[in-house]
Amino acid sequence: MTMTRKKTVNVVYNGIEVWKSLDPYLESFSYFDSVDESDKISFSVNDRDLKWVNSWIPQTGDVIQPSVILENWNYEGEKMTVACGDFVVDDFSFSSPPLSGSINGVSAPVNTSFKETMNTRTWEAATISLIASEIASKYGLTSIYDAPEIQVAKTEQSNQADSDFIKSLCQKYGLGMKVYANRLVIWDYKTYFKKRPVIVLTPQMVSKWSYRKSMQGTYTGAKVSYTNPATKKTVEVIVGTPERLYRTTQKADNEADARLIGEGAVLNANRKAETMQITLSPKLSIMACMTVQLSEFGKMDGIYFVEQVSHTIGRKSYTMQLKLSRITENGESGNGETAGSNASTAGAESYVIKKGDTLWDLAKKKYGNGSKYTLIYEANKDAIEADAKKHGKSSSNNGYWIYPGLTITIPA
Repeated sequence: MTMTRKKTVNVVYNGIEVWKSLDPYLESFSYFDSVDESDKISFSVNDRDLKWVNSWIPQTGDVIQPSVILENWNYEGEKMTVACGDFVVDDFSFSSPPLSGSINGVSAPVNTSFKETMNTRTWEAATISLIASEIASKYGLTSIYDAPEIQVAKTEQSNQADSDFIKSLCQKYGLGMKVYANRLVIWDYKTYFKKRPVIVLTPQMVSKWSYRKSMQGTYTGAKVSYTNPATKKTVEVIVGTPERLYRTTQKADNEADARLIGEGAVLNANRKAETMQITLSPKLSIMACMTVQLSEFGKMDGIYFVEQVSHTIGRKSYTMQLKLSRITENGESGNGETAGSNASTAGAESYVIKKGDTLWDLAKKKYGNGSKYTLIYEANKDAIEADAKKHGKSSSNNGYWIYPGLTITIPA
């Protein structure tokens, strides 16, 4: 007997599990897992029994904890769960006829002063992780700092909400920040750009895609200024190369600080120069802040950073939409030529593929950066493709399929 696919939205509302009561009224559920903004959820409900406009009417500030559960989706007996996090109701609406409603929530501390109360404070000789930890503790959040330690000589929070202040401080130094499941999470974009892709996506796996490239991401460097404490003169520092400079208004404490700020400014300015939007059936392994690899999309092939994952679940359908930004071969986001186009053969070494090898792992071992796997692929493209066809594949998926016994050349 074949087991049918099942999808369930499990909902805990103000600490009470309500999904069985909610299910007959739920028309659709959407969950937005994002990098640059708070995660969001939205419920569309029918109200034919007049429960929602009476005893079930939501209140702003109510706490919702939804989960998406898939059973038998890829194979019989499989069960996958995605815990979406903790959300507070920030708005709701009803209309008629027919009587229906929309309930929307945002991922944030229950204490709304995190986003609303204006504060003023001066921080001196502090690290970003310390500042984040102190702000998080005010709202009962756990602070998770996954980035290099950055020392800040002096920074001022001037009539800003704590959420706006910590986010602007992170952006200044090329860090990301979001609130998720009662945690204040801060990460380093460059480190996350270098993480191994969680999946290889091909056109056969998607129902719709669109690509966009702009001049936005062609900055080669940034100009940042600081005041020399000894001479009291303004010093300008150029980070990167001067072909096309991004001029930031951020002021630095010293030269080292200026370089960090400049790198962050270029990263933020270039981050969304090349973007893809992809609609596909649910792949719950894909979440915001991860990387994916696109293959067989022509010139759009490459490694992409996941900016947002949108889940939309209806009574008869479930789709995901990904918003992606391209990562160049040097581990940064933005425009760039394909890695390996100028690979040198000088100092190259011969290597025989072993069981369990991947080009990503070989590149990480050789170059310290897995995303440079294309250097190896381009140097051995003909041999890799021919070997993949011998093993019954139409292609190697840009080096994804490699087999023990194949001798390749690893460029210097």
